[in-house]
Amino acid sequence: MPDVVTQAARLWLFDIDGTLVAPSEDQLDAWVATFREVFGLELAPAAITAHLGQTFAEIVGAVIGAEGQPVPSPRIPEALAAYTRHVRKALAARPARLLPGARELLHFLRARGDVVGIVTGNFAGEGEPKLTGVGLRDLLDVVVYADLATHARDALLRRALAAARARGFRGDFADTVVVGDSVHDIRSARRTGALAIAVCTGLTPPDMLVAARPDHLVPDLPSLLVTLRKDGVRWVPSARPD
Repeated sequence: MPDVVTQAARLWLFDIDGTLVAPSEDQLDAWVATFREVFGLELAPAAITAHLGQTFAEIVGAVIGAEGQPVPSPRIPEALAAYTRHVRKALAARPARLLPGARELLHFLRARGDVVGIVTGNFAGEGEPKLTGVGLRDLLDVVVYADLATHARDALLRRALAAARARGFRGDFADTVVVGDSVHDIRSARRTGALAIAVCTGLTPPDMLVAARPDHLVPDLPSLLVTLRKDGVRWVPSARPD
């Protein structure tokens, strides 16, 4: 946590995959293997990609529902165990790769007194090795992972805000900025009243991000950092379109 959290401070909540860490084919391979192993489904990665950015339960429900299987599935805990096994094996072979500008941006935000955190559909067993491996874990004040009891990303944002307030943050969602690479990041930010910044470093095509109507869209994190430095320490995105 920054040494001083002022009343003007903002809460910045980042996604992990495709936002701070490079998107990985290994993650998609882990999903494909999980759906094959647990649900008997042979899927192309494209059947999964559009749902990334949601919670684990949401992704499983959307994919198996499209294949005609009952939702919600009682096999989600089994699927989580299989997915975690596959993704950890992949991370051991090919560790997560930090995206350019990520570390510099987090340092910049902390230096100006903002609170920095993570909201992700990753479970701790997947997210912790990624954040620790790329050296970001110690720069984060709040980290909220998905769990089997939480089935919507909006609930994760509310948990992150509560955790930040418990550590001295005085703001609300109007003082919160969500940065992510998927339409699900943008939509959950808008539903909760947070500002939404879309970054084009993930698997979602830019036109889909634009259609989700973020408050601001940047090609990458260095571009966001340039904007923050140029327009002042209290820069926020312009007003939302009608």
